[in-house]
Amino acid sequence: MQLLESISTLDPVSTAPRSRARRAEAPRTANEEPIRALPRWARPQTADPGAAIFAAGAGLALFDQILRGADGGADVSSAAKEGGEPVFAGCLRQRLALKAADSCATLARLREDASALRDAEHLSGGGETSPAGRLHRLFRLYASLPARVDAAAPAAELLGLREAIDASALAAAAAAAPDPLMAAARASAAAMKLGPNAADAELFAFVVADLALANRLGWARPVPMLAVAMLQPSLRRGAGGRRPRPTDDNWAESVARAYGLAVVEAHALAVDLARRSQKLLSVAPALRARGARRVIEMLFTDDAVTPAAAASRAGLSDRAARRLFDRLVTLGVVRELSGRETFRIYGL
Repeated sequence: MQLLESISTLDPVSTAPRSRARRAEAPRTANEEPIRALPRWARPQTADPGAAIFAAGAGLALFDQILRGADGGADVSSAAKEGGEPVFAGCLRQRLALKAADSCATLARLREDASALRDAEHLSGGGETSPAGRLHRLFRLYASLPARVDAAAPAAELLGLREAIDASALAAAAAAAPDPLMAAARASAAAMKLGPNAADAELFAFVVADLALANRLGWARPVPMLAVAMLQPSLRRGAGGRRPRPTDDNWAESVARAYGLAVVEAHALAVDLARRSQKLLSVAPALRARGARRVIEMLFTDDAVTPAAAASRAGLSDRAARRLFDRLVTLGVVRELSGRETFRIYGL
């Protein structure tokens, strides 16, 4: 993160002339053009299959510009780690991973909601977790994988499908497709046929679809999207309102509809995170706590951060970490996400 590197070089001594110099060296945040909201013409409007494919393609093209740092927010984008991605790309992926896990937990009839999943992940210290918590870890893991279908093996292993999956066959199915949406549809349908357990195979199919899409779009890493949209009522078809499944004859059409809906949510989240990132960067030079730079990096790369994790990774005392988060909340640049007075969790 080049921008954060520049933050760390600022002199913390509080004399008046140095303060003026510090302000001069602060990241540029004023007058930056914000990332634009997804235009209405790029949102799903009708049930017509052609219109659904157009909306999915248009939405993904505009979202692609955000991931490549081409849509506004120059300061935010300039701190990217890989591929010109915006500085908040890690947080974006992990927050969508939480939404995907929440959606899949509902599909599996598990009780945990997004708040419970976040608590289980960030307060457990990496120990044993519930079946829904394992779903969350699955999506957190694959959101960090390289965007290649044959890189899905660790995700298959978490689902107990490692022996049943032929990653090269899935990659071949995606490669033979004429476009990114069809690559996602064909690879996920192939993944569904390879898995012996239908419920686990469907979860793996969602993972494979996102990997295939990201690979064809040239993204550095997958973005959890297909599972996020699977509970949308507008995807249901037929008299019984049946939700789409990878074994359906019209799965490719359902995948296009689902990505058209999912990218609306992903784009809106990116707009919000870009605004919050700019605010956090604007106050970063004034943070004098040792380890503040590392804590900011953690906030940019994950959905949530606890004071205990920040203290451990940034070399702070527990009290100093809590005081730093209290100040960030007071400055309005970080939110407390749990709503509790104890065991608090913070994020953009």
